[in-house]
Amino acid sequence: MKKPNALTLKLDGTSPSKLPMAKLVKYMAALTDFYGSVEAVHFDSVSEGSADLNAWVDNDISYNAVITKATLAAQNNGSSYQRLTNLLEQDGFVGKLLDRNDTVIISFPTIKKDMPLYVTKVAEIQGRLYSVGGKDDSIPVRIEGPNGETFKCEATPELASSLGSHLFKNIRVKGESNWEKREGKWELKKMKIASFTLLKKTSLRDAISSIKQAPGDQWSEEEDADSLLKTMRVINCE
Repeated sequence: MKKPNALTLKLDGTSPSKLPMAKLVKYMAALTDFYGSVEAVHFDSVSEGSADLNAWVDNDISYNAVITKATLAAQNNGSSYQRLTNLLEQDGFVGKLLDRNDTVIISFPTIKKDMPLYVTKVAEIQGRLYSVGGKDDSIPVRIEGPNGETFKCEATPELASSLGSHLFKNIRVKGESNWEKREGKWELKKMKIASFTLLKKTSLRDAISSIKQAPGDQWSEEEDADSLLKTMRVINCE
């Protein structure tokens, strides 16, 4: 039975059985700040209806003070309101604050995050090989990318044996790879290496000169060959 002077934060997108205690504690702490009147506000329960965080207030005077504080915080985008909004955004929940008559008095804004995009394709990456090891049929391989990132790859035991002799050298690997695009950026999640090439140490100028001298090459016609070569450090999914 609902208690007098009740307040309910309705969390659409979850349920009592799916809401971890660690998250519940964060919401309760944020609500304590949002409601104010710490001595007069009491936690009641978490009930069904998505996940309803129920509280109640000692008396009408304190209840009206809590409603006023919460409403002003929402109108002025106060810190306690932002704290709750940030939690809802992080968890992907839709939040509404209901009064004792189950009337919605505050609807929290919903910010939809970009859904990740996944692509599987044959691609090439290059970087510094720094780890080859494991005992299963798929041997973990780690390559350091041009910006210090780690490319997670795997190889057959036979291919891993060959790769192991080139530790701490720059290589280019090719294979079927899984990519994720999130917030406009592609990230390699995993590559199954099918082949690799050991990269020779050479200056950028010598590399450009070698490419320009190759038969049937069109690089000599490019106005900005230096920039084009730099962009070839790693192939992405764009």
